[in-house]
Amino acid sequence: MLGIIGSRFSIGKETYHPYSAELHYFRIDKKYWSICFERIRRAGFRIIATAVPWNIHQDSLTKSFDFSGQSDARKDLVVFLELAREFGFKVILRPGPAVFGQLENAGLPKYLQADPKVLARNSEGLEVKMPADSGVDTGFLPSYLHSNFQYFLRSYFKAFIEVSKNYVHPRGPIFMVELDYETSFGRLLDPASADYNPDVVGSYYPQFLKERYQDIKKLNSLYKEKHKDFTSVEPPKVFKELEAKQYPKALDWFRFREYSLNLYLQILEEMFTSYSVEPLIFRSLYFRPGDLLPAFNLVPGDRDPFLGANVFPEGNYFDLAVKARFLKAEYGFAFASSFVCGTSTRGSKSSIQAAQFSPQNQRFYLAAGMAAGFKGMNQYMFVDRDHWAGAPLHSDGTISDNFPILKRFIHAVTSIGIEEMESTNDVAVLGNRLYSWIRLTKGKKIFEYVPKLIDESTVGFCRDLMRLKVGFSVRENRNFETLKNYRLLFVPTTEVMAEKDQEALVELSKAGTSIILCGVMPKYDENFRGCQILANCFRIKASVENRIGTVTHKQGEYPTQLYASIRAAEDAKTRKLVKCGPKVVGVCSSRFKGNLYYFSFDLASGGNHHKLAFIESILAEEKINPHLYCSDPAVDISFQQGNKKGLLYVIAPPPGELSDGFEAPEKEIIIKADLKELGFKPAKIKMTNLFDSEEAEPIKTTGRELREGISLKINFPDGAMFLVEKR
Repeated sequence: MLGIIGSRFSIGKETYHPYSAELHYFRIDKKYWSICFERIRRAGFRIIATAVPWNIHQDSLTKSFDFSGQSDARKDLVVFLELAREFGFKVILRPGPAVFGQLENAGLPKYLQADPKVLARNSEGLEVKMPADSGVDTGFLPSYLHSNFQYFLRSYFKAFIEVSKNYVHPRGPIFMVELDYETSFGRLLDPASADYNPDVVGSYYPQFLKERYQDIKKLNSLYKEKHKDFTSVEPPKVFKELEAKQYPKALDWFRFREYSLNLYLQILEEMFTSYSVEPLIFRSLYFRPGDLLPAFNLVPGDRDPFLGANVFPEGNYFDLAVKARFLKAEYGFAFASSFVCGTSTRGSKSSIQAAQFSPQNQRFYLAAGMAAGFKGMNQYMFVDRDHWAGAPLHSDGTISDNFPILKRFIHAVTSIGIEEMESTNDVAVLGNRLYSWIRLTKGKKIFEYVPKLIDESTVGFCRDLMRLKVGFSVRENRNFETLKNYRLLFVPTTEVMAEKDQEALVELSKAGTSIILCGVMPKYDENFRGCQILANCFRIKASVENRIGTVTHKQGEYPTQLYASIRAAEDAKTRKLVKCGPKVVGVCSSRFKGNLYYFSFDLASGGNHHKLAFIESILAEEKINPHLYCSDPAVDISFQQGNKKGLLYVIAPPPGELSDGFEAPEKEIIIKADLKELGFKPAKIKMTNLFDSEEAEPIKTTGRELREGISLKINFPDGAMFLVEKR
């Protein structure tokens, strides 16, 4: 049996902690493989991972494959797998077809780039160049569903599987495979960027439309067009200055892009399993920095595949935290399929020196990842390579300054029952994929406020919760039934919201969940047909007003972005909370069991203490009070409760990420934690920093002292994981 049981990999009759070390055999001299394996094992890992690049193993001229090192000893995948088995490792393989990793053409063979039919096209019919990867040319984006690409891909997979199938569980160490990497049109999210390959559009776009509408009359009615059949429907190519009536067709193109990616992954998986090779297969999600949701929903309707997300030094601490919070809350297990263990470089000596990845950096990332909710990590790259710096092991097997940190970390997470330690979140922030798509368009006098609402109000509210040390989950509007477990739900709103979503929010309010709406009260469903379920149930209407205004409330006043003005029922069930001049911009309805707050302005504080105090007052009204405190707003702290022990995380992100200002490189801070309220009741406790050496003395204190505050010295960036136990 292969799967996830209790936050561990189940492999046959054994379970493994989901922590692995990645090395690239094809970038390491073969004579050093064994010493790298020995030191990875000494660090405490039982699982290794590696990419298997297509362009490394197939000659672009002869099309011949080499997996046994005949042309170059470093290509000997067979010996690599034999050594892995000999050292007792389980193995994760990433055979692509695209693996990126600062490899030329993202790991795809050169001959694909020479076949114009294979390449994806943008809305203007031009070939699509993928962004360079740390200065390495990643080539042109292939057209995933093109028959020529599929033909070459089957040839590659057949050769790869013939070599690797005897090493797949239960016959060998391979137990998990990632097919493709961050499947997302090469991170090109602009809807006009891809894929307009005429062969693919001609074959699959009518198929998608027929599955969605069944009857061409339904499509004609929605698009306001006249077509005899689905084959005559042309995809939209312009996504700027759209009118409301053009949005149904434009949004269907987003749905088709997502449909194409899921179909592509399904084909890859069928290719792989058709050869009687059935390891655990996972999909990695791409999150654009600053987004709450992954760029594409890669979860088929009939099942939930094993998912992962990649964490690198791009984006910031918030982006790292969002990925874990989303995966944990939506799918029950957060796995970092590539977790930063060093940093990419452009290859030059000066670039490597500039990209120093210090032990402080490593501690920060590890503590931040665990605090956010990751329960499994693939350490990428554990062994150094070209275009990389800061790995725990150099490519000749010698250790770096970061090796002891990873060794202590792995020993801790595999010995203290960390998989049982969880945080309790009473608040959830709801992402909406429809709004993410609208954000990538530009309407004509419509939806001008959406980028601000998504990028600043919604993301900013999450940051405010982090500033206030209030735990929260990131959810998607998929399964509203599971949202009943939260006391408070934050929901961004635009003029458009699916009918089922509006109905679900009303039912949640009736069941006792309090809801904060921020934005514009919906008046259309997802097909832009009239739908005002929320407005009618709560007797609240709104008119769009996209401008700056000064809002006033009990906690003070401040200028902010307005999205709309509110017209609410004049009755005892509705309280007016915030005004902008004579106009109402914030109300609270107690019409049902749960309170409904509606704010038609940018609620996020941006670090402004007056605005933050207002958010804090709303949380207090809902009896959501933080039990953690730090004297420095630039430092985050969190607590996870286990069986008779817990973990207290102290995380200092790089300067400016939480405080929105300059920070000194080192500070003395005061932290407070009311452990009794958090479920940990011993009077006398000791706190052991899991990153410290065995000789380091733990902090001995009491629950009362910690509740009143203790001082710590902290660097920026840095992180600490304190095991909290009774003494």
